[in-house]
Amino acid sequence: MDRSSLQELLTPITARTDPTAYSVRVAVLPDGARPETGDWHTAEWHTIDGLPYAGILVGPGGAVQLQPGFYRTWVEITAPPEKPVVTSPRFRIA
Repeated sequence: MDRSSLQELLTPITARTDPTAYSVRVAVLPDGARPETGDWHTAEWHTIDGLPYAGILVGPGGAVQLQPGFYRTWVEITAPPEKPVVTSPRFRIA
């Protein structure tokens, strides 16, 4: 992804049941960093070919603006009593 691009960043979620009924937040951080309270952003669910994805708009004017480097997304799903947090594979911003 180019740093000047404004687009939806989608993170696929693997779950035994459909997670899209629950609230979801996403943090986009440099590879190796862990999210802190202020890093989380409200995300939206998208279903593509029957698979759930957590999505957040990134780039100029989006929820997160990224500089060149390697990143991971962190996805937090609030599904009481559980609150799983999953990470994506690392990706590159050019």
